[in-house]
Amino acid sequence: MSIAKLIPQYMEDLNKRLEEIYPKGPQSLTEPIHYVLNGSGKRLRPLLAIFTAEACGGSKENVLCPALAIELLHNFTLVHDDIMDQDLLRHGQETVHRKWDNGVAILTGDAMLSLALDLINQSPSAQHKQMKIFIKGLLAVCEGQALDKEFETKEAVSIDEYIHMIDLKTGYMIGLAAQIGATSAGADDKTSKALRDYGCLLGRAFQIQDDYLEIFSDSSNMGKSLKSDIILGKKTFLMIHALERNRKRIKTALVTVQKDFDKGMAEIREFMQVTDIQDIARQEINNIIELADRKLSHLNIKKEKLMYFSELIKKRDY
Repeated sequence: MSIAKLIPQYMEDLNKRLEEIYPKGPQSLTEPIHYVLNGSGKRLRPLLAIFTAEACGGSKENVLCPALAIELLHNFTLVHDDIMDQDLLRHGQETVHRKWDNGVAILTGDAMLSLALDLINQSPSAQHKQMKIFIKGLLAVCEGQALDKEFETKEAVSIDEYIHMIDLKTGYMIGLAAQIGATSAGADDKTSKALRDYGCLLGRAFQIQDDYLEIFSDSSNMGKSLKSDIILGKKTFLMIHALERNRKRIKTALVTVQKDFDKGMAEIREFMQVTDIQDIARQEINNIIELADRKLSHLNIKKEKLMYFSELIKKRDY
């Protein structure tokens, strides 16, 4: 079976298992958890965990529990991030705090984290090693989110500072998926760390894509609200470059955004096009994905599914 045809089958298996994660409990938890896990998520992280396990000679069955744990961890962070950023839309539907309230959203995230840890405990192989990787990843994501919030009120943020932040917030989670996939298949430490680095780089590219699409896409395409990052003053790859080029002009446009979002965004978008920032971002994404693929070149594993995964990220438009 081709990889393209295999992916929907894997997605169906993952979604079916996610539907069964938390069938019994207080209604104020079962309903929002079911709501979150039945949204239109891309399931990229558990899919990468499975692909990596198979690349290293393992099977989907051996990695399914930790793969589901990674998806729960990811969704836990989204539910809590949406509260902090006051986002109204996620995966094409209302965010949990918007549909219910902040208290329900906080409990929903906490419960999903607990369920994720329990799934790691059910892993049939390398359980202790995977738990260590998972806990380290949880802290990394929290640190990345803390830096992201700090940067909102920081006047100037460098590209290096930004890369460090997204490597923690986004890159580490995707790197964790690849590393856990490798460990589930019994890969040695050198191989699993190389695959972690591959995943981290893909995560870096993924986040810069998010930054790009938040400027040059729209909410209906992305399935989430795009206003909050601009309104909150998030320091993204494109905004950092824009501020470095002409801080006064971008600051003026950001004031306009607060009064007339569409007009202010049009000014920012036009500036990024005429100054080649749009092209710089596109090229950076491609360069990072090429660097990620080079991490695979020396590994004695079956690379086909991972190379296909890299292409999925490269061609992503939402």
